[in-house]
Amino acid sequence: MENKYYISGQRKWKIPNLKRLILWVFITIIAVSFLVPIIWIISGSFTTSIDLVTKHPSLIPQRPTVQNYINVFTTNKTQTVGRPLLNSAIVSFSTVFLTLLISSFAAYPLARMEFKGSQFIFVLILMGLMIPIQVSFISLYLLFNSVGLLNTYAVLILPGAISPFGVFLLRQFFRTIPKELEDVAMIDGCGRLKTLYSIILPLSVPALLCLGIFTFLGSWNSFLWPLIVLTKSKMMTLPVILSYYWGAFAGVNEWGPLLAVSVIASIPTILVFLLFQRYFVQGIATTGIKG
Repeated sequence: MENKYYISGQRKWKIPNLKRLILWVFITIIAVSFLVPIIWIISGSFTTSIDLVTKHPSLIPQRPTVQNYINVFTTNKTQTVGRPLLNSAIVSFSTVFLTLLISSFAAYPLARMEFKGSQFIFVLILMGLMIPIQVSFISLYLLFNSVGLLNTYAVLILPGAISPFGVFLLRQFFRTIPKELEDVAMIDGCGRLKTLYSIILPLSVPALLCLGIFTFLGSWNSFLWPLIVLTKSKMMTLPVILSYYWGAFAGVNEWGPLLAVSVIASIPTILVFLLFQRYFVQGIATTGIKG
């Protein structure tokens, strides 16, 4: 007891465990290393470009301004950020909706119905997880070009709507739901489709939200595919226009507007994760309990 407490008058001070103290110090250092660049970007977005290139930059703006945000929404050397922001929102939410819909209809029969070849189909889907999406870019480009869908929302949404990971995730989650619930619903006269949307899907909200978050983040941050298939400025998404901003502003040391666009592009992803963090963790923790 003498090794754990120091008695001074009427108070007892607990000496922290050395291993725990070292762990907390290490975690703090890692957290600070991640937070400092983020804080600098946010601070720089409210700083004039002249102050950003001074010899003594500061994390606290000496002359705070919102002019950088006004500039990227009103006038720019390339394009205002409003239309790319709208395009990214349309593409991301549409991709999430279609991914959840298609993955649910594909995962349900693999999880709850026994038919010949189901395991083989599931193995093929798992093989799809092993193939980098970049490998299919050439064939996808030729396909969409042949049907005249380049520079449209369809070319940005459809490739991401088919998700082997989504099918795998939902299939594993569906298998954790007691089959007795489904049997009772069918005794009451529910068909497969009604059982899916009235029993299975309401019980699978954590997994659906988890998949939705993954899909939203992937679609919102997608850069290479939109860069390949888009040539019209009015169809460009936020990551693509951010690369154009880099070419327009970095060469002339106008970092303020560039940092402002970076903050704007980061806000939706941060909000989505913070709002649905509990469901995200729950979906990951409970998926795959039953093989």
